[in-house]
Order: sequence, then C-alpha cells, then structure tokens
Amino acid sequence: MSKVAVILINYKDYAKKYLPECIESLRKQNYPKEDFKIFIVDNATSRETEEYLKNTASEAEIIPNEKNDGFAEGNNIVMRRLMDSDFKYIVLFNMDTVAEPSWLLELVKKAEENSTAGAVQSLILLHPETKKINSTGNLFHFLGFGFCRGYGEEAINFKPENLQPFFYVSGASALFPVKVLKEVGLFDPLFFMYHEDTDLSWRIRQAGYDLVLADKSIMYHKYQFSRSVLQFYYMERNRMIMLFENFRLGTLLLILLPFLVMEVGLFGYAILKGLAKGKIKVYGYFLNYKNWIRMIKNKKEKMKLRKVSDREMAKLIVGKVEFQEIANPVLNYLVNPVFNFYWKIVRSFIFW
Repeated sequence: MSKVAVILINYKDYAKKYLPECIESLRKQNYPKEDFKIFIVDNATSRETEEYLKNTASEAEIIPNEKNDGFAEGNNIVMRRLMDSDFKYIVLFNMDTVAEPSWLLELVKKAEENSTAGAVQSLILLHPETKKINSTGNLFHFLGFGFCRGYGEEAINFKPENLQPFFYVSGASALFPVKVLKEVGLFDPLFFMYHEDTDLSWRIRQAGYDLVLADKSIMYHKYQFSRSVLQFYYMERNRMIMLFENFRLGTLLLILLPFLVMEVGLFGYAILKGLAKGKIKVYGYFLNYKNWIRMIKNKKEKMKLRKVSDREMAKLIVGKVEFQEIANPVLNYLVNPVFNFYWKIVRSFIFW
C-alpha cells in the first residue's frame, strides 16, 4: 500500500476537547498500520500540552512548535519534511472529527483511481447530526466567498453521480499527492487560518489537476460556525489577497463594481455585528505598500505555474452564496439574484 502521512494541528486545550475520540477513530482504520503515520503539530506548545499529546496519542509523532503558526504554517512544518520522503500522500485531518474505519483506505483508493487528481476530499458529515452533510466539496463565489456544498442536507438523499465538479477541498479531511505539492507549493503561511485550502486548491486546479470527492471516505465533523473580530479579519483579508493573486487583471476589472458594492454592504454588516474593528484592520493591511510588493511577487509566481485559463476556471465559480448559516432575506432575494445575473453575463466576456 502507498505510504500516507496524516497531519493534525493542536492549539493549547484543543486536544483535551477533541483528541481522545479522534485518535481512537484513527486507531480503528483498516489501512495497514505500517503504511500510515500520524503527525501532531503542537502550536504554542507547553510542557503540559506536549505531555498530554504524547500520553493520549502515543503512536503519533508530536512536533512541538513554540509559535502559534495557525493551520497554514502548522501543516507546512510537517509537509516540508515529507517532500523528499517515501510518503506518497499527505492527508490533512481536523482534530474535531471522527473517521469511519474505511476513511483513509477510501481516500487513497480514490486517489489511485484518478491519475489527474490533485487533491481528494472525504464526504464530510456533521457530528452529532451524523445523518446530515457538512461538505461534499466546496463552492467558490466570484467575490472570494467559499462555502460548503450540500451543508445541512440529508445524507440519505446524497447521490454522488449527480454532482458537478467543485472548486476547492476542505482542509478538514483532504488528501494531497506529494508530487502535486512539490509542483504547486504548500500553504501560504501568511493566510494563518481561513481560505488557505481555497488558495491551494485554486493553484492545484490552475496547474491542470482535478479535485475529487471520495464519497465512501466518511468522517464526522464537530463543526461550529462562529464569528469574532480576529476570524472576520483573516477571512476578509485572505479573501482579497486570494482574488488579487489568482485572477488575471482583466477578471479583476470585470468584478470590480460588484466587489465595491459588496464592500459597502460588508462594512455595514461589520458595524451591526460588532466586527468593524476587523474590517478596518483589513483596509489598513492594504494601505501598506510592502504588502502589495509581496502580493505582486506571489501573483507572478502563480502565473508561471498556471496551465488553465480564467475562462476555464470561471466555469467552476458561482454567482450565488448558498450557505444556511448566513442566509437572510437581503442575501436571498436581492444580493444573490443580482450578483448571479451579473456573473452569468460578465464571465462570457472572459477570453483569457
């Protein structure tokens, strides 16, 4: 069997909440034990957290990290080490999850069946509502918003043969071939958390690979939707960075008008929800010319790697945000219809 590395990230007391049930589900995997290894990165490590991880997951390699590098760089720490190893696949796995016994075997099986697969996502169900869907692959709005496809729907009605291609994989349970990561690179450490999986998936697709759903690789996610000033800051800042670095200039000009309209609406939303401080901090980030130098450099590097045009990518990008957790009348009956119509029109003009 192919050698697989499974990476989990801990931060302070996160492991005490979630690791026991998570690691037990990994111990029950029907994948050959000698062919997969678990790595746990302990962000902002302490003697207490390191000892707890060693005692709770004795089979895992614990990697203490004095800094809190978030999800992006936390995973990068392990992935860099594995680029020249004998591991064929790297799997990212959230700690707040429980996997079915065939979870890993089905992930690898799907990757082996699809030679053009640049990443493979599990069928992610909710926990404890284990009969409802969390994600069947994620969708991407032309203004940079990502959301889970199928969220909240009954799993019994799920028919994988009816699904269209999706835009990006969820980092909660995703497999990446090492050869693909060598070609397109790892997570952008600046992202810290949020949209890092979207950005990496975008690069993988632009390099000509497919993203695939392993519908028989099932895991349950203890998903909680929340908002804080810090979360809002990273989501908004990273959304804008991602759009600038991955779209060509012509596409950016085509979406500029709705982008500005959305910014007005989002600022009002931020004020109402007590998140205005985060939004102002985002604008401050883009007022620093050094950040623009970094983004321009990244954009040039990404353009060198791309084999797929914006025109082809646009076919996978949607004009409506359909996510139950943020649904409201303004979004459903005004914003979505107008922006969806706009996107259908302007994407026909994208020839680059």
